[in-house]
Amino acid sequence: MAKRNHKKIIGFDLDGVILDHTMNKLQLARRFGWELKPEQTPSEAIRRIIPEPVLNQLQGLLYDDPKISLLSPVMRGAKNALEELRNRHPYFLISRRRNPQWAVNILKFKRLWPKFFNEKNAFFVTKPEDKNKMCLELNVTHYIDDELKILEELAGVENKILFDAHNSFPHLTRFRKVGSWKELIDLIRG
Repeated sequence: MAKRNHKKIIGFDLDGVILDHTMNKLQLARRFGWELKPEQTPSEAIRRIIPEPVLNQLQGLLYDDPKISLLSPVMRGAKNALEELRNRHPYFLISRRRNPQWAVNILKFKRLWPKFFNEKNAFFVTKPEDKNKMCLELNVTHYIDDELKILEELAGVENKILFDAHNSFPHLTRFRKVGSWKELIDLIRG
């Protein structure tokens, strides 16, 4: 394992942390016949409700259809927090996306690329364990994701933080949890 120093190096997931897909997921689920509540929209919660074949269709539209994917807003407070972080700590985007170029296009559309993310600090991987490898390579000390199963894969990261915008996991104790970018930036400052 890479030797750690006391400098904070932050890693972010894209979907559910930087981009808020809540409204798109609610609308797409409705289109497929399911009425969901916002707290049912995180990936791990929605998988327990919508069968995999239908969920795969929904996710294909959510992440790859320009008419839908461009509608997902940036999480409230993310741009201000990234502005503060870029002057204080190195950070990286480490995301699992089937189509990385489309993810970059979305980031450009949302004015996050190249201001906050670019080819030097954005990495796209295919499997959860690849996130851990990338975090180790980049010496990430704090990683923020909205999926518990991803955080569980990050054996090499000291500080695993669940971004839980809708309090979908109210009894979680094995990871630190934040519900907003304000909470996240306060945690990183601390």
